[in-house]
Amino acid sequence: MACNIEDDVPNGSMLQVDSPEPSLLKVEILDPERNYQTQSWKNGLGKTSEISIYPPEKDFRKDSFFWRLSENVIEADFNYPILLGYEYTNIILPSEERKSTIQLNHRGEENSSSIKPLFPYSWNAEWATSCKVTDAPLTCLQFLIKRELGTAQFSLDKLDQLISNESGETGRKLVLGAFALIYVIEGHVRIGLDENSPQGTHRVLSAGQTLYVERDEDASPTSMTIQPSDASGGISSRDSDATIVTIQITETKKKGAPSTLGTNISDYGGGVQLNTAPLINSLSPSSANDTAMTISTSPIQQNYASGGEDAPSRRREPRRKGSLVVYDDQPFWNLPQDVAQRIVAQEANASAAAIPVSSDNIGGELAATLKRDTEPTAANNNKTRTMKPGIERRNSIAILRDKLETTQIYEPPTFSDLNQDTDVPPPVVRDRLVIEDFPKHTISTAWIKMVKQGLSEWMRLPVIVCRGSEEGPVVGITAAVHGNELNGVPCIHRVVSEIDVRHLRGTVVAVPCVNVSGYLKFTRDFADGRDLNRLFPGREDGFASQVYCYQLMNRVISQFNYLIDLHTASFGRVNSYYVRADMNDPFSATMARLQQPQIVLHNSGQDGTLRSAASARGIRAITVEIGNPQLFQSQYVQWSYVGVMRILDHLKMYNLNDQSAEDILALGPPNTILCSKGFWIYTKTGGVLEVYPGVNTIVQKGDLIARMKNIFGNVVDEYHAPCSGIVIGRSSNPVAMSGDRIIHLGVIKKKNESLPKEAKENY
Repeated sequence: MACNIEDDVPNGSMLQVDSPEPSLLKVEILDPERNYQTQSWKNGLGKTSEISIYPPEKDFRKDSFFWRLSENVIEADFNYPILLGYEYTNIILPSEERKSTIQLNHRGEENSSSIKPLFPYSWNAEWATSCKVTDAPLTCLQFLIKRELGTAQFSLDKLDQLISNESGETGRKLVLGAFALIYVIEGHVRIGLDENSPQGTHRVLSAGQTLYVERDEDASPTSMTIQPSDASGGISSRDSDATIVTIQITETKKKGAPSTLGTNISDYGGGVQLNTAPLINSLSPSSANDTAMTISTSPIQQNYASGGEDAPSRRREPRRKGSLVVYDDQPFWNLPQDVAQRIVAQEANASAAAIPVSSDNIGGELAATLKRDTEPTAANNNKTRTMKPGIERRNSIAILRDKLETTQIYEPPTFSDLNQDTDVPPPVVRDRLVIEDFPKHTISTAWIKMVKQGLSEWMRLPVIVCRGSEEGPVVGITAAVHGNELNGVPCIHRVVSEIDVRHLRGTVVAVPCVNVSGYLKFTRDFADGRDLNRLFPGREDGFASQVYCYQLMNRVISQFNYLIDLHTASFGRVNSYYVRADMNDPFSATMARLQQPQIVLHNSGQDGTLRSAASARGIRAITVEIGNPQLFQSQYVQWSYVGVMRILDHLKMYNLNDQSAEDILALGPPNTILCSKGFWIYTKTGGVLEVYPGVNTIVQKGDLIARMKNIFGNVVDEYHAPCSGIVIGRSSNPVAMSGDRIIHLGVIKKKNESLPKEAKENY
């Protein structure tokens, strides 16, 4: 089927970010033989190999520093040095010969902490701490960081070569901070950094080596791919596996302020105090070898290397703000006054329910505009006072009109304003969906038998089949895979009511409710409490959710050529109007553009979703996220309806030339922002959560995005944007546990960036 994609794609711009390059400042392999500086402890109880220290050329015994990574061999019991303002983290490395552990006792307390291999353990370096070793000697990684200057995150990963994994799953991480250190415990790994950008690079490391990554913390996140390999970097070996430790270091600094790093002891809040315990020697690693890559050098770096007064980790002067134009998530400014009046009246209650706001702001920009336009002037007041008394008595509302907000006056919709009835016939019952069982140029409905429930009766799936007069593609539209995500239901109703099957080529199959059990219980999950959209394509002999997914794929989805899966945010969250799609697939990318959403998020799938399972079967699929859960939002519904109709028009299935004037309401936002990746930011503690940015708004790196309070109102934590991006979704539930979601942040695609083949999210 020959279609001109460019003729069908909306005229609005697909916005990207012109992020400055380079983001990687230095990438270097640190080798035990060439770079680690080893010295035995003076008391003979062990030895230390310093891997790296920042700022370099610092002497850990005399100077203050930001962070330090070392490899220690402990041969007997000892006491840790006391370091004011620092934090220790130890990771015991495994040994095939011994099952060593250490017992740490802090401040002479009665109980000690037992530390086992491969479990990071952190404590305050100001505490007097004794160490008892079982089955010495043992080797451990030790990391030190100045608490007021930054934070560190540790992850320990066992990487296996996934030979039979169809999704090609590999280790992927986003580097958000100024530094990343990857230490290889065993095996060989190939590490790729921003391999889809011109500045991308990769390195091959062996056991005992460390990859040092220094980056511009103000740039976009760095994508890091870690794969087990052989010694030469090949990843095809069936026996390849590896174990690594990843340390991500983020510098703490006030927004807009210069770096907190300096070279004077006073810059770090005082010097370093040592206990009577052995001194772990600190020497600088070699700064140049044939494995190092320094991407940029500036006068600031030269000053820093020579021990100048200022040694910032941020190497670039602040640049001008980006030129992106961000539109409100409910834009009404281009609508006729009477049309806008109707929409805001419908949206006011839904908006207030979705995101708590003051009554003055309900209805957003339009309400404020209408309020200004309808506020009584002095002339109007005089006119009101001179109205005939009889009229005022017969219409008591007229007395209140000058005292009420515009949105407080209900105006019943006219018949032309209402979506038409779908006018479908009663359903038939079928064992599975077979398109040919339904007559041409007819809209039919059916109950498809899925699984037996607890009364030994069939749980049945509602299906609407719009079969045209001519043969053509089969487009499937699904909604409510999560039972409380409902905006897709009226979208489907609108599509079905607007289609005239006499002019339809091919077939449109609509499933207005996939998760029947969750829909009836107002919940996201299926009857067994599991998330269907993480279990596709399911299993015939699995647990209940897997069986349901398997039957859905084989009895219904298998009939489709194209799939549009309609979702919303789930309980406690709100979403923008956005699309998830594999933007490396040309037709999926076109389907995403035809929706004309606020945001397109590149996501390749391979994550157990319905879209992913459909794509694996050759069905072109996108996921459309339409606002908020358990309510109908008429504007988002209309936007998504028109997006579906554009796709049908593009496939030459249905002609949109006769689009009604009312569809001006649903043309969508004027521009779409393309994100190359997205990720959720999670809470570190529980309490009363306040989230500040709205959806479809751009945040800058370091912006305050949320605060956590305890139940008495004390602020216990603050959260800042780890990078610049756009808010795709956010939490709307103020009651938060540790590990709850805060915002879904999209990283805006750079103009010269190649989208990764495999892109997922941390949901």
